[in-house]
Amino acid sequence: MGFSASSPRLQLSLWKASYPPPSAGLWGECWASQPSVSLNLTLTHKPFSLKRKQDSSSEASHTCTLSDKDSDVKVVNLDRLSGVMVMKLLKSSESSESSCSSLQLKSFSLIQNTNTAAKEGAVAELTSSFVLPIIREIYETGSAHCVSSLLSSINNFINLNSRELDSVHCAALRFILQHCTAVSLSLLWTSIPEGELESTVPLLNHVSHLSVDRLLLLRLLHCCSASEPQQGAAALLLSALRHRLDFSCSSALDLTEHTQTHTLSSKDCRVISMTIQRASTQIQLILHDCEIEESGLEQLFTILHKVSLHCSKALLLQFLSHVHVGTELESVRRAVALSKALGEEVDFSQTQLDLQACRSLALVLEHSEGLSELDLSHCQLTDHCLELLLPHLNKIQVLDLSHNNITDVSAKRIYDIVSTNSNIHTV
Repeated sequence: MGFSASSPRLQLSLWKASYPPPSAGLWGECWASQPSVSLNLTLTHKPFSLKRKQDSSSEASHTCTLSDKDSDVKVVNLDRLSGVMVMKLLKSSESSESSCSSLQLKSFSLIQNTNTAAKEGAVAELTSSFVLPIIREIYETGSAHCVSSLLSSINNFINLNSRELDSVHCAALRFILQHCTAVSLSLLWTSIPEGELESTVPLLNHVSHLSVDRLLLLRLLHCCSASEPQQGAAALLLSALRHRLDFSCSSALDLTEHTQTHTLSSKDCRVISMTIQRASTQIQLILHDCEIEESGLEQLFTILHKVSLHCSKALLLQFLSHVHVGTELESVRRAVALSKALGEEVDFSQTQLDLQACRSLALVLEHSEGLSELDLSHCQLTDHCLELLLPHLNKIQVLDLSHNNITDVSAKRIYDIVSTNSNIHTV
């Protein structure tokens, strides 16, 4: 590890050396993901230098001394160093009136080098443990002029994943958002205190891409529906999420949980429905790894015509069971909404379909306009089940009915349909 500087810039460079990195702490986390990072700070001061010295008695002890022509700075443990703490090193151990103490941060850039050669202007993808103290320092010093420099250096991507934010951190994040446009913000597995979301959501108009886990997503949705002023923020939230509500565990797996399945309550489904109803464009609704209360399913039926639905086969079967409810007109309305939400491909393979499920599926197929592929393999279909579906199979281009309990009589009827309908390509 080495340090060098020339007026008026201080350059802190980190690179792999022969000794092992610290095993724990902030520095160790940064080291693991960023073996080669340079932090450049523009300072109003004369030339000075940083020198590293290693205590031979301990491989984990890496310290440095900051000095200029007039004074030395106390020895600092590098294991505790972070980007914004560099500025705090510039303080004389002898006197607070030292020339070093007058140094002020003007601007900085973060540059990531490759292992083979440094590439000027390369983008640094810093860990959240490094980014968080930087934005906090900018906020506490009121250095709004540093925001554009920081974001430009990290390609407008603020990574705050897996952080436990306090009220000051949230205020710092809002300060950054207020002084930027079109930034990407990642808050996966991030803990945010109660009461902080309400003041953060209105600033999502500065966020072009927001990444959150499903628990934080639910909190945001509930926040947007809490009051009339907040309801206007629903459009901002959907835009930042790129009109995608993902409640699956694939992009937000919480390893502390014993199960990957999350149950959406009736209240959850109500706020999801309210948010989607205000959307001006189609929403991608991803419900993989989710279970839904029966009353919650009723809430979602009201917005199925406005979404592209992605869910498990078990949940899809649950939706089918709610098609034939109420009057015939209501059943048709639900079938139309579900057919629009399902899109071009429906996969029921390995799912047992009884007569009631097939009756609902037949109604969905009857009112389907864009369905092209239907997989009903291994569904334990009988001749009676298939009889309900046959009148509507001519709409399907690719149909899989393999491994079912179908007799030769039904097989002959399927053959007749295929022979007389050029729309069916593969059976």
